[in-house]
Order: sequence, then C-alpha cells, then structure tokens
Amino acid sequence: MSRFAYHIDDDPGEGGVLSADPKGSKPHARGGNGLAIGVPGPTELLLDIGTLARTPGMRYTHHFDIPVGAISDLEAMTPVTGTLILNNTGAALLLNGSVTSTLEMECTRCLSPTRQQVETEIEESLDLIPENTAYAQGEVKIVDENVEASVVEGSILNVGDLLRQNLLLAAPLQPLCAGGCSNGVSVPEEELEAVVVTSTPLSALGDLWAKRSQEG
Repeated sequence: MSRFAYHIDDDPGEGGVLSADPKGSKPHARGGNGLAIGVPGPTELLLDIGTLARTPGMRYTHHFDIPVGAISDLEAMTPVTGTLILNNTGAALLLNGSVTSTLEMECTRCLSPTRQQVETEIEESLDLIPENTAYAQGEVKIVDENVEASVVEGSILNVGDLLRQNLLLAAPLQPLCAGGCSNGVSVPEEELEAVVVTSTPLSALGDLWAKRSQEG
C-alpha cells in the first residue's frame, strides 16, 4: 500500500475554499437562516484553499467568469470563463478543468493585431506535505513543483496566474490574421489552400517534369 494512501469513513464532501478577497466573495445561504460571507464568486482571482488542503477526500468546484482586463499580462479580449475542480487525494491537490477566452496576439507575417480563440484543459497537481510540529498539528504545506511560476503562496491559490499560464501555453506559436495572411493582405480560404499547394517542393518537381516532357 502506498504511504500516501488514506481511508475515510465519511466523505467530507465539497467545500473547504474561501475567498481571499472579501470584495470578491458572495453571500451563501446557510440552512435558510443568515448568511456566510466568504464563498468565492465567479470573478474571484485568489482562493484560500487551506481547509481543502488539510482535508483528504474533500473537493471543490469553482465556476469562473473573469472580466476583460482583470488578469494581468494577458491580452484577453473576451471574459475568461470555465470551470476548475480541486480534489484532495491525500498526497496531492489535483486541479482539473477547462478555460476559454479570445486573446489578442500579433500576426507573425504582417505584425498586425489578430484575435485568436483559445480553449484548453487544465491539468495541474500541487504536492501536500504534512507539517506536524509542536506548534502546528495537522497542518499541510502546499507545494508547486514549478517554483519559478508557482500559482500558490501559503494557502492562497492564484487563479489568475493559473489561467494565464494555461491560456498562453495553449495559444498558437505563429498566429496569423483571420483567413490567412500574405504581407498584410487577408487571403480567402480557397486562395490560401491554392498557395499552400503551389508552394510545395513536389509541385515544382511536377512543373519541371511537364516541361521536359514537352521538350522531348
């Protein structure tokens, strides 16, 4: 049996995540009486996942709809939307889901701005390391192996950083203007296909063979 295996008699269910920014939270009904402040809203960029990290088997589903301009260093032209599912396996905190948005990029041919719709799956894993000391029993340290671009600090998950990294990784490396691009002039799809065909080495070889056949 793995040293990370665990057994849970009662399913802890869904929860364990709070808004790290009171302005980004929303009220949540509790038994029909009163309100509990701190449940993350769809525009929340910082999530406090401390309780979730300390509770094996607990999970949380976060639906996000982040306005244009809210995520730094991301040229998003439409809201960043999707779903993020956090699942505590005991050894790790798994982050799975999907994200989509339209990004403004630079055409690699004419250098003009072009919009590219990007949609990608999220598959991340954060290590959970127990920290049992005389002063902290049952505490867990959340560790992101990607130290240089970590999306977690303490118990705070930076959703904005997570989404930006995944969208930029999924974006095309050589974006072109819509419909193709030829020196800054948009080319219809049927003409673009013809250019691709005539620009291949095999097509040039075919022309040479035809010319020699006519000469012979």
